[in-house]
Amino acid sequence: MFHGQDLNIKCDKIYIGELAVKIHIALVVQEGMKDNLQKLVNDHKAFLSENYIVSTKGTAEYLHEKTELVVTKIVNSGQEGGDIIIANMLLEGDIDVAIFLLNPIRYFPHCQDAYALMRVCNFKNIPLAMNMRTADVMLSSISRES
Repeated sequence: MFHGQDLNIKCDKIYIGELAVKIHIALVVQEGMKDNLQKLVNDHKAFLSENYIVSTKGTAEYLHEKTELVVTKIVNSGQEGGDIIIANMLLEGDIDVAIFLLNPIRYFPHCQDAYALMRVCNFKNIPLAMNMRTADVMLSSISRES
């Protein structure tokens, strides 16, 4: 299948010569955190644009309007089960990295869905950033390695 070509695995990307398979990154935020995500996306726009982005409907619309980032897969909003859909995608191996910016001040009725997403990341050993600094460090590290 890969006869005569170098096959290297690096940072969840498979390299066949110069061809890199894109990674799948989930971007999810709670209300009140979208401006933070906008800053994060602007800081890492080149890298994020080269990969597949999965997000909830409201976040995807916001990102497209504010940053022009193309979200590859859009799921329901968090209140409509989007966090659970993303947790299922994590379980199925369809997402490689998750960024879920939680609002540290407000409690949301669907916080149990967010907790499920966190537990799945822990169970499947998937990198998860829950605040801006961790997300920045994680994206910087992944983009440097790719």
